Amino acid sequence: MPSQPNPAVPSRKLTTSVLLLAGMTIMANATIAPSLPGLKAHFIDVDGIDTLAGLLLSLPSLAIVLSAGLFGWLADRVDRQKLLMLAAVLYAAGGTSGLWAQSFQQMLAGRLVLGVGVAGTMTLAMAWGADLWQGEARARFLGLQGAAMSAGGIVVMLLGGALASLHWRGAFAVYGLVVPVAIFALIMLAPYSRKITAARAAQDGVRIMAVAEPFPWRAFAFVGSLAFLFMFTFYVIPTRLAFFLDGMGVKNPLLVGAIMASMTLISVPGALSYGRMRRYVSPVTIFALSYVLIGLGMLILSVATGPGVVLAGVLTMGLGMGPAMPNYTTYFMAVVPASQRGRASGLLTTAFFAGQFASPLITAPLVAWRGLPGTFQVLALLLMVVAAVLIAATQWQRRAAVAAAE
Repeated sequence: MPSQPNPAVPSRKLTTSVLLLAGMTIMANATIAPSLPGLKAHFIDVDGIDTLAGLLLSLPSLAIVLSAGLFGWLADRVDRQKLLMLAAVLYAAGGTSGLWAQSFQQMLAGRLVLGVGVAGTMTLAMAWGADLWQGEARARFLGLQGAAMSAGGIVVMLLGGALASLHWRGAFAVYGLVVPVAIFALIMLAPYSRKITAARAAQDGVRIMAVAEPFPWRAFAFVGSLAFLFMFTFYVIPTRLAFFLDGMGVKNPLLVGAIMASMTLISVPGALSYGRMRRYVSPVTIFALSYVLIGLGMLILSVATGPGVVLAGVLTMGLGMGPAMPNYTTYFMAVVPASQRGRASGLLTTAFFAGQFASPLITAPLVAWRGLPGTFQVLALLLMVVAAVLIAATQWQRRAAVAAAE
């Protein structure tokens, strides 16, 4: 198989295009979180609107789970430029549909279309990141990509909150930002994508090699499960926090959006320092520390009686998020064959968004049983237990390695 083009020093514009594309992905579903109370009031006559409002936020994740694998498979086989154009159109059309949708069924349909678009943009951003950077350079870039996702979350949450304060439909306009981002990425990535397409066309054995090389399913089972848990627990915040604050008397959508955005803001330094952290700390240790911090933040939320304590809780969670996002991709891509990076990106995207989709469904009975504070406590305990198991496994492996060396 011919080696894929891998510029030694990707241009600044090329780097920026991939970062912007990533920035439009992971928080896309949560953009309308500040609109949920207003949306609920508008559709108050819809049966089960309390549950459906949260489901509306996570419904794109179902579409992502169902389509990300296909996008990943296609990313290894067809022109990625065409895939990006398709994904951007679906993203923009589905995302902005909330501006005009009259029935709740139309709202649901638009969110499903949005999900397919997000599946394409995130899968492609991951695949391009894995192709263009290798080794330590990849760890540094994926740290930047994690920061870009956080920065994108800050922008969309603040902008969504500001527009929702004008009208609950306003937050849906934020999804239109994907259009200029996609156009810029299409222009900057065009030469690189043409080289990949030409390399594939020059040798028919590419597809045979892609099938022959074993896929690291064991590694995916590990990292995919952790990615699911990470996103499942994290997504309690955008799906439940607006209602949690509403119960405290905090009803301003802009303030709600600002509190949510603070979590992603505080995660940026951790993401940016990820490449440096990896020189001294193993990926499994980073997973464990991330869960400890997110769990601690949830414990703080469980005792919150005002917005100040809520802010402290989400900031603590944000500290755990920062180095976590690039860690999943770096860990997995290090063992994935070059010919299957698109497939790997699609599967990892599926794991993340399966967690998002499952979050409001699994937490609904927990909230009904123990309320939101009790739900935060249960999830915090779960994260702490998983962190303890990971740390214990790391220590056992270290001792086993020392014993083998002796």
